[in-house]
Amino acid sequence: MKILISDYDQTLFTSIEGIKENKTNIKKFRKEGNLFVIATGRSFDDFMWVVNKHDLKYDYVFLNHGATILDNSNNIFSNTYINNDILDNLKKDLSTANSLDYFCCSKLDSRLDFNHKDLTKINIEYKDNNTRENIFKNIKEKYSNYINIYPISDTKIEIVSKDSSKYIAAKSLLNKLDIKEKDVYVIGDGYSDIEMVKSFNGYCMKNSVDELKEVAKKTYNSVSELINDIM
Repeated sequence: MKILISDYDQTLFTSIEGIKENKTNIKKFRKEGNLFVIATGRSFDDFMWVVNKHDLKYDYVFLNHGATILDNSNNIFSNTYINNDILDNLKKDLSTANSLDYFCCSKLDSRLDFNHKDLTKINIEYKDNNTRENIFKNIKEKYSNYINIYPISDTKIEIVSKDSSKYIAAKSLLNKLDIKEKDVYVIGDGYSDIEMVKSFNGYCMKNSVDELKEVAKKTYNSVSELINDIM
């Protein structure tokens, strides 16, 4: 049995036609007894919206960059939250009052404020790249023992617990399912995919960030192309 773990935005989904082709090959892949996992930065509500829109079929999903693992019946396999003790200071250092927008997530809630506890992810947007970059560097340096922080656009960053990542989620699932690492294939396009791609049979999309291309075995135009090679 093999397992394929794919990022969603700009990987599994690149266009309407692209996801149709991917779904066809995913169906073949699963029909042969293999497992398909989606690893996304999206929250529960945001992910379920695309599941319903595109009628996605999968075995497990990693939400919020790996903070929460669900099976395809939405049973929770694991959940990891940001240390509650740092939230007040983190909010100040993120300068939320000067941001364009921000929201927090918990296990299955997708739009919360900092007054909630057990947050799994923080998403925040700034007015320009310079502001985002300066805050990103400060937060990374000051809270590196507590969080993982990812740039997701020129103006946005997302934050999860140091104990959360797509790689950590993958290791946890493999241990549960007793799957050998040689049978694990992964593909993505962004910063939160780097550790996962570097650690397994890792591939990336041709439009990926340069740091991911440097550690990937090969680049692909689609998840469907990778499945063809695996099978």
